[in-house]
Amino acid sequence: MTRSKQGGWRLWFLPALALACAVTLACETPSGSGRPRPEVRVASAFAPLSDRLVEEYKRALPGVDVREVAAPDAIAALGAGTADLGISTADRAYAAYWKTTAGVRVDGPLRGIALLQPLSAYVLVRPGSRIQSVADFTGRVIGLGARASSSWTLGTLLIEAAGVTPKLIRIFNTRAEAAAALEDGSADAIFFPGYTYPDEAVYSTIRDGAYLIPIEGPAVRRLRRANPFVRATTIPRHVYEGQDRVIPTIGLDIVVICRDDLDEAVVHALTRALFDVFPRLSGVEASLRFLDVERAPAAPIPLHPGASRYFRERELSR
Repeated sequence: MTRSKQGGWRLWFLPALALACAVTLACETPSGSGRPRPEVRVASAFAPLSDRLVEEYKRALPGVDVREVAAPDAIAALGAGTADLGISTADRAYAAYWKTTAGVRVDGPLRGIALLQPLSAYVLVRPGSRIQSVADFTGRVIGLGARASSSWTLGTLLIEAAGVTPKLIRIFNTRAEAAAALEDGSADAIFFPGYTYPDEAVYSTIRDGAYLIPIEGPAVRRLRRANPFVRATTIPRHVYEGQDRVIPTIGLDIVVICRDDLDEAVVHALTRALFDVFPRLSGVEASLRFLDVERAPAAPIPLHPGASRYFRERELSR
């Protein structure tokens, strides 16, 4: 690059960077002018991850009025205009953006903020059931999460890929309900998302002999060939008492999404804060401590301009 071109680059880049920093700082500093703070409503889908994210955003961005709204389906809430930001599985975000599903139709286009680590499925089995793998599910009662949840999606896909025929598939809306079904013998195995927050119902079931089984083999390979958003993942050691080995399983990519009309400066600040606070979220989901920041821009839908600017600046600063 010639000296004149270098100077030209500085002429436009440095003032632009200064302006960006000033706008972002306004989001991070409490307003003393009496003007209302920009509001960001975060859908409650994927609690407790969403709960903790809201807490960390409030701490990191006092200049933004961040609050959680009851919305078990972030895509529906963003489409209805009742939420501005949320967490979704990547497959549903992709389908909603490209209108390839007969489910929820989004009136306002979605935009991506960041692709996160896959959310793993944990499969917990009743003691005495002698189930060792998904191949043993035929004739058994299998519990899945609420429809369209990550555990429902992964469980449904895996059962189909494995070619097994359960006696019954039950839907559980809470982990406590599912754990109780294992305890009383009305379910033989349950799928649930791999959040590791304190959960006495699940811990109690494990102490009474329930155990996690690995998800691997030909069925997983078939499933991944047919579904690009499904990942091979692992359950780290010592997530639960007595679990002294890494357990292979599968997960779905999850993505932070927002409405396309959310202010660019606000989204830029939210994106930057997301990576600042992420180490503190690993207590909610063990795999989040391994967040791949380089992969984060690879959302399945177009990034919001504020998020795109953050990733460009991050690349230029290296």
